[in-house]
Order: sequence, then structure tokens, then C-alpha cells
Amino acid sequence: MTREAGGLEPTVRFLQEENQRLREAHAELREEVASLRQGLKSIRGLLQVVANLDTRIELQPLLDRIMYEMLRVVDAADGSLILVDQETQEFVFVLVRGALQDNLQGYRMSVETGIAGWVFAHREPVIANDIAQDDRFSPAVDEVFHFRTQSLVCVPLLSRGQVLGVIEVVNKFSGQPFHEKDVEMLTTLASIAATAIDLAGVVEEQRAA
Repeated sequence: MTREAGGLEPTVRFLQEENQRLREAHAELREEVASLRQGLKSIRGLLQVVANLDTRIELQPLLDRIMYEMLRVVDAADGSLILVDQETQEFVFVLVRGALQDNLQGYRMSVETGIAGWVFAHREPVIANDIAQDDRFSPAVDEVFHFRTQSLVCVPLLSRGQVLGVIEVVNKFSGQPFHEKDVEMLTTLASIAATAIDLAGVVEEQRAA
């Protein structure tokens, strides 16, 4: 009996450890599902706002809300909405949230700069979880503002076949890498932002006519 009991101990220990692992995995999955549900709820609300966009809707508060949702759903610390100045062919940081929001807003750089420039040219999102190994990354902003980019996601702002700019989300709070599901959520939210920006431009044209 003693030998049999001793022989069962590793099996019992394994089952206990496996049960604990499954409990933790289940808890993580529930948190992820809850986050996705909240993200989808936010997207539906934003879509409703954009669908009713007219002269009564102010663009800046809407973009603020979109950026807030972007950072929340991917658990990121910093983000920027960057538009293209068609006259100068420069990127302009028009909305910045995070550590650099007081300094980076209004900053300009060439549309060929860094990962943002690549995304703008190719109209495709980029995940860069190891900045040091990505030749497309430009350290210009980090050097000017004494910031440290560790990882980022950059998605294009597309509306009616035109690239209006890009959105960059930088550095997860957890330090974990960005994933494709993050890109999917950000791409959806970027589409809403681009539509709002485009429609606001139409409204301004109608006012000026």
C-alpha cells in the first residue's frame, strides 16, 4: 500500500498543477472576453455617433474618445493620431495621449519617416515588438523628446481610398507584445476615426461653399 501511495503522489501532484493551470487560463480567457465585449460595445457606440455626424458634432471630442478606446482595449500607455499635411507632405501629430501629450502635439516630420512612413506608403498595419531589430523604425521622436519606444502598433487612417494619416499606439502597460487581435481592434477604430475626419472635412467644405 505504501509503494502504491508513493507511486500515486507524482500523478496527484501533476493533476493538481494542471488543474491550477487550467483555472488560471480560464480566468485569463474570461478577462479577455470581457475586454473584447467592452471593446465591441464601444465600437458600436462610436459607429452610431459617426453615422449621425453633422455640423452639431465636434470632431476633437470624438477623436479623443476614439483614442481613449484604442489605448484601453490594447492596454497601451501612449498613442498618437498623425495626419498628413497635403501642402507640405509632412506628418502632423494632431492628437497625442500619454507621456508626450504636452510636447509632441503639433510636431511635424516627413511622411517618409519611420514605421509611420512605411504604413502610410504601403497602407498596411505594422506590429513592431522589437524596435531595435526593425530597420523601419526612426528614433527621431525618441531622441528629440527623450522617450523610449519599446514596441508599437501603427495602422493607416483610410477613408474613400485615401490615406489621411496613421495612428500609432506605443508600449503596453504590461510590457507584453502586441498581437494580431490588437491590430484588428485598432484597425476598426482607425476606420471610424478616418470616417469622422473625412466627414468633418466635407462639412467644412459645405460651410465654405
